[in-house]
Amino acid sequence: MNRKELLKYQPINILRGQKYGNNYWTPRGNKVDKRIVELYSDLEYDHWVVVDADPEVMTYCEQPLEISYVLNGQLRTSIFDMWILKRDGSEIFVEVKYNKELTSKHPKHARTQRQIEAQKEWCRINNKNYVVRTEDDIRKGRHSVENRTSLCMSVVNSKKPVYLNEVLCVIPREGIKIKEVVLELSNFPVEDILLSLKWLLYEGDIKANMEDQLIGFEMEVRR
Repeated sequence: MNRKELLKYQPINILRGQKYGNNYWTPRGNKVDKRIVELYSDLEYDHWVVVDADPEVMTYCEQPLEISYVLNGQLRTSIFDMWILKRDGSEIFVEVKYNKELTSKHPKHARTQRQIEAQKEWCRINNKNYVVRTEDDIRKGRHSVENRTSLCMSVVNSKKPVYLNEVLCVIPREGIKIKEVVLELSNFPVEDILLSLKWLLYEGDIKANMEDQLIGFEMEVRR
């Protein structure tokens, strides 16, 4: 079954003026058949990077579903920021918020809390997982987003390398530095080895410290 058959939702088109924040991102997502993904803040973009680069994620949809709720006697609507389908079949609905939006001093605090409560209740009734993610969850390490952006961009802009198995075979469980992988495979082009490593990291066949060390010759990778 391909990813398109697994998608239960299509992105809801949102006018940019209706969304919090002025930053607008339109990357292409490998796990959504390389279509344009529309994101309405820097934090939503960083969250997308983390999701698209997660080997446990099968597919996803941004702005997937609108629900209604009542606040101060008025009917309001809310759209989830993302729906995620994991490889184990579980589904997660996500709301992305900056920490400041969750503080009582924020001017939209009451509305934000009611929105989150409404989303959480909808997920409870429909037996779906729900999570609110902030910058603390998304930007965990100095290089977390930068490394994952590199993976996402490399994968979406290239075909799967022909050297994947050869590169994988020289990586032990206890770990090896990328520069040592390059030396082991000195008859292969360096750029092809690096691209293969990014694909292997993206697909979860190998692991590395993606949070605190930039992808480069000194990074250690392991099975």
